[in-house]
Amino acid sequence: MIVVGAAWILAACLAVGVAVASIASPWPQFAVACLLGAVCLGLATLMAWREPQHLLAGWLSLAGLSVVAANTVDPNRMGPFDGSWMLLYLPFAIILLLVPDGRPAGPRWRLIGWAITVDVALFMALVAVQWRWPGVVGPLTGIGTGLLLGFLALLVACAAAPVVRYRLGGRFERSRLRWVLLAGLSLPLTLLLCWASYLVLGTPDLVGIGLLAMYLAIPLAVTVSVLRPELFDVTRAAAATVTAALLSTMALVILSIASGAVGMTMIEWSPVAALSTTTVLAIAAALVYPQLRRVLDRVLDPERGRVLAALADLARQVETGDAEPREVERVLRRTMHDPGLVIGYRGVGDSRMLTAAGHPVEAGEGSVPVRVRGEEIGVIVPSPGPARRPPAEIIRAAAPMMDAARLGAELARATAEAKASRERMLRAGYEERRRLERDLHDGAQQRLVALGMRLRVLQRTADPRSEVSQALDAAVAELGTAVAELRQIAHGMRPSSLDDGLAFALSDMARLAPGVIDLDVGTVELPDAVAMTAYYVVSESVANALRHGGVSQIRVTVHPEESGRLRVRIADDGCGGAELRGTGGLTGLADRVGALGGSFTVDSPSGAGTLVEAVLPCAS
Repeated sequence: MIVVGAAWILAACLAVGVAVASIASPWPQFAVACLLGAVCLGLATLMAWREPQHLLAGWLSLAGLSVVAANTVDPNRMGPFDGSWMLLYLPFAIILLLVPDGRPAGPRWRLIGWAITVDVALFMALVAVQWRWPGVVGPLTGIGTGLLLGFLALLVACAAAPVVRYRLGGRFERSRLRWVLLAGLSLPLTLLLCWASYLVLGTPDLVGIGLLAMYLAIPLAVTVSVLRPELFDVTRAAAATVTAALLSTMALVILSIASGAVGMTMIEWSPVAALSTTTVLAIAAALVYPQLRRVLDRVLDPERGRVLAALADLARQVETGDAEPREVERVLRRTMHDPGLVIGYRGVGDSRMLTAAGHPVEAGEGSVPVRVRGEEIGVIVPSPGPARRPPAEIIRAAAPMMDAARLGAELARATAEAKASRERMLRAGYEERRRLERDLHDGAQQRLVALGMRLRVLQRTADPRSEVSQALDAAVAELGTAVAELRQIAHGMRPSSLDDGLAFALSDMARLAPGVIDLDVGTVELPDAVAMTAYYVVSESVANALRHGGVSQIRVTVHPEESGRLRVRIADDGCGGAELRGTGGLTGLADRVGALGGSFTVDSPSGAGTLVEAVLPCAS
């Protein structure tokens, strides 16, 4: 704050001095200089207030003071101060070496800072000596030229310092340097404008435009990089500006060579020659721009290129079926080096944000909404910390994959709910059948048997030859038939033999075709729904084989697997030709198995027998 306050005081003194001095600079020029100086000093004050220990606040204040001081004296009467124009560049050159943390990136950059400071001091002293002793102008001209060329080279090195630091820095440091990369280009832009001004007009008049841009852009960018680095994403603008600057430099080199060859500035060229040369250079720049821009994108922001390339590769794999859209979260975590990144998907017709696995997602401060066709489909939640927010270009590239993953997750959830509903309905049906079978066995069947026994007792008390005895005998026969039919109905609902286990029930069924059915059944404790489904698969398949297949051998294998599933196989040597249709017994079996979350297949080539296989989960 001391340096900033002193700069304000000195700038105010210079302004007052100009107001009363007879050798004052022209007022319009000095007014612009004071305005630019006030901008620098104001931003330096803001930075010193928010970040009191940051060294850049002091250098910003010196930049504001230098622009006022350099324009205090009339340019035509500078005398010993003819070299003070270097002070317009020196503070900004040092600032570019120190951003964003106020320290040089290493000893080499610290040496460059000292070198450019000493160079400016020596050049200004040399100008003052030449003014005081004009006789030494000749011997010192070579030294002055060397100092000037060294100053220009050191300026370019200072402008390159943020680029080198950006390439080597971490993600947070890069986010702070993006603004400086864009604004720092105003320094070499000033030199290019000076070059172009001499080339076209023969005077350095255009350099004022570059100085004006530099004194606005660099202070603003440095302040933002220190106080609010995530205000906007300016990487693409920086890449475009660097590309344009490089192409402009190439054009100036070509035009300089052409002007040197003809010995004239461009303003002296004929209109046809100037227009033709400009057109050719414009076409060449348009052709080179895309390739140069892609190279600079990779140089300035390698992470962005890496993420976009990974997302493009994922899109290709999704199209070929080698990957799933939900892998976009894994790709972003890996390429952005953010293992805590989470993607939330907004359900169709639901405002909740859920992960692909169905867990709720809380959108934090750094969350980025993702929209497709104007609809918010989800959110990307990076890990807490600086510079974690994904740039807009990455969001746009990830949006199609996220939309596909969201629809896939919705479909998976709907399918799971439908399967769960089918399973609940099947289990409820099994339970209801078991209850009916028990009610028939313990209720109506027992009453009918008891009634038949009472009728037999009454029959014995009557005359065997009487009509009553014959009627009772017929009634008992009808009751026997009714009991048999009830037993058959109850067995169709749920075989009572299943009470003794699946192996016993299948053995009881195999007695229907002795010598034809070969059983291989493992003993295992099974949930009732699984045992009943397995029984129906075997009984229906065996019945179909006996009824339609012309079989001589049926092999039934029922064994549990280590994976916790029950595998049921029914193979016969019949005529084959069985298939799953829209309706039918096999389709009903497939529905039963599918309702429990299992799989059902039928392999029945014509003339080569039939293999029916069901895999059922055994978990209760």
